Parts: sequence; C-alpha cells; structure tokens
Amino acid sequence: MSIASYNHPLFGLVTFKTKHSGWVRGDDITFASGFDINQIQVVHIPQLEKIPGTHGGNLKFHQRAHAQVLAAFAEIERLGLMHHIKTCAGSLNFRLKKPTSGRLSKEPSNHAFGIAIDLNADDGSLGASVAPVAPVFESLGFRWGKAFSDPMHFEIKTFVDHPKALSSPVAVTIDGKKSALEAKNLFGDVVAKLSDLEKLFDLDVTSASESSVIVQGKTGTALTELRQFGDQVYASLLPLAGVGGFHSHFDNVSKVLHLTKA
Repeated sequence: MSIASYNHPLFGLVTFKTKHSGWVRGDDITFASGFDINQIQVVHIPQLEKIPGTHGGNLKFHQRAHAQVLAAFAEIERLGLMHHIKTCAGSLNFRLKKPTSGRLSKEPSNHAFGIAIDLNADDGSLGASVAPVAPVFESLGFRWGKAFSDPMHFEIKTFVDHPKALSSPVAVTIDGKKSALEAKNLFGDVVAKLSDLEKLFDLDVTSASESSVIVQGKTGTALTELRQFGDQVYASLLPLAGVGGFHSHFDNVSKVLHLTKA
C-alpha cells in the first residue's frame, strides 16, 4: 500500500491509498482524507436509459456535477445528436489515471471523484466516434479527453451549478401562417439547418471556408458563419431570410420569428 497526496484543481488537497504496496498503473485507490465519497450519488439520465453500460441510465456522479451532466445529455437530445452515443464504459471508478500512452501515473483519475464519463469506448478508435457531441460538453464546463489522446473521455473542468440550455425551439411564421421550419435559439442566435434554409429561400450556397459559406439569393449575397454539431449544420436564419427576400421580426417574449415577403 502506497500513501500519497494530490492537489486536485476542483477539490483541493486529498490524501489517498493505493491497493498495492508499489505503484501500479491504474491501481485501485481509497481516499484517506480531503474528499467525501458520500457526495457521489446516483443520477438518472433519461437519455441513457437504453445505452449499454449505463444501468438503465443510472450513473454515479458527484452531486455538484448532477446538473451539468443532465444538462449536457438533454442538450444532446434537443440537437438530435443522441444517435452518436452507442455505449458507455461507466463513470465512477476509484483508481489511478491510465494514460493512453501506457505510462504510469501516480495521480487519481477524475473517475475516482465522480466527475468523468467514458462514451463509445469500444468503437475501435478510443471513442473518437463521439466527437459530434463534444461541443455540447465543452460548452457546459467539461473537458474533452481528445486533448490527451483519450477521445472517449469527458470530465468536469469547471462546475456550473445552474447550467442554462444552449438551445431552445423557435416557432416560425411566414406571411402570418405557421411554418414547418425547425428553428432554434442557439447560443443567443436564431438558427436553422442550412439545408432547410437553402430550400425554403431558394438560395445558392458555396463554401468560403471550413466554417463559412457564401449565400446568394433574390436580394443579394451574404457571407455566413456556420455552427456544426455532428452531421447537422446550422446557419443564422435572419440574414439568410433577408437574402431570400423576407423581412423578419423576432418576438423574444413568445419566441416566435415572423417572416414576411419584402
């Protein structure tokens, strides 16, 4: 058994004991002081109920991370990205870090603190297939493990006690009639899928860069930045509606965007 201390960026100084007398990669640990394991509790994540490895959507997380992890998966569902999550290799695990390089680490894993989760670990690429949902996690205070060659891994970087939804639905009317266009208030910008806007406003779209396009319509041309989440590409709705020949008025109270032909 080895006894050591570690100054965690979120929890401060903790003391822990390893299972074996010498240092073993990924060894089991127990906390001796500085960290209360009773603060790790089961959180039910509805979106994971049918995902293998989640015990019906019931995972153990630090209580202070519950709001964040619930917000992340709710947002992933709202953005239509749940199909990218195939399996879960768990959350809580009282052990040392296991760097993908194979080297020995003498620091506790963030799994030991109940603030990490591994997704799509068995996809043959260390979870790289989960990349489409990474922007959601990162926007809600998580760090993505791709930065240290562990793309299956997401861990709390900063606690967000009262996370706000990144997106919310916006209804759209065209000349006073309800439209089937699916719009969202995303990061404070009213957006819709670029493909839907292209059809609705009869736009010609050409690529300008990896994250922007040039859009030409009835009234002119616009350079537009894109927001991509997985296989879904969103663009700002108001400027593209303008290029397509529509005036727009967004009612922020009722969350309705009114479009009228110019």
